[in-house]
Amino acid sequence: MGKKVVVIASGETERRALPHLLAHLHSEDITLLEVRYPPRHNALNLEMAEKLVKASWFDNLAEPPDKFVVLLDTDGKSPVDVLLPFREHLPHRIGNKINAQVQFACANWHLEAWYFADVSSLREYLGRDPGSVDASKPDEIQNPKLHLKNLLGERAYTAVISEEIASRLDAQTIGHRSPSFQGFLDAVKNGQLAPKE
Repeated sequence: MGKKVVVIASGETERRALPHLLAHLHSEDITLLEVRYPPRHNALNLEMAEKLVKASWFDNLAEPPDKFVVLLDTDGKSPVDVLLPFREHLPHRIGNKINAQVQFACANWHLEAWYFADVSSLREYLGRDPGSVDASKPDEIQNPKLHLKNLLGERAYTAVISEEIASRLDAQTIGHRSPSFQGFLDAVKNGQLAPKE
């Protein structure tokens, strides 16, 4: 029987993009049940992550998830520092009534950095070169969301645009170039090692 996973993330952009970035895992018998995120204008903090995990668990009691993966943006901070309070406290806060693994991952700076890892697909979508960023090191791009917004020019960057981009990307290519994306995949599949500074 396959593994059912719920991702807890920061917003609508992730809800729309992540199913495309994880679609290849169906061949490994891993199913993304859903991506849960905070209500509008609420941050994904420890308290909110607890609420989202519990809500998803009790909404899916008939076929509960095997695993929750909390995905956080680093916003330029150390991944270790960003993840530490969640790793230390969330498992205790959700208690033993939820019989599922909880894993943690982060996107350096934001999920949009992963888009630059598959530079040829992003270039094709944009219809232009992705600028002066080093696509071989997408996790080092400072504020990739802003860079992507600038590349879109007159077009507003929305969750729908994010989904359109994600649907054209190759997860294997992203995983080779982005350690944070590979860490996220590892968390979804099996668990992961602690992130590097």
